[in-house]
Amino acid sequence: MVKKARKRASAGDTAAEQGIPVLDKIAGLLALLATKEMEKEAAALKLDAIGFTSHEISALLDVNENFVRVARHRSVKRKR
Repeated sequence: MVKKARKRASAGDTAAEQGIPVLDKIAGLLALLATKEMEKEAAALKLDAIGFTSHEISALLDVNENFVRVARHRSVKRKR
């Protein structure tokens, strides 16, 4: 039986169990740490300002995508 050499994991490799790139996992973890003590609406707005999509924010904060859209809309409405 011939053994195949294992490839070393690099930062761009995909995590096998979820299919999420490693750098995306790190970014998600850092985002959660940055918003740990915040209310969900404020955290959603902060992550939105950083550049996360509504889908990514909803997954990180365990809320519906519509929650993120409503938080964004309320924020714009308050600024007027």
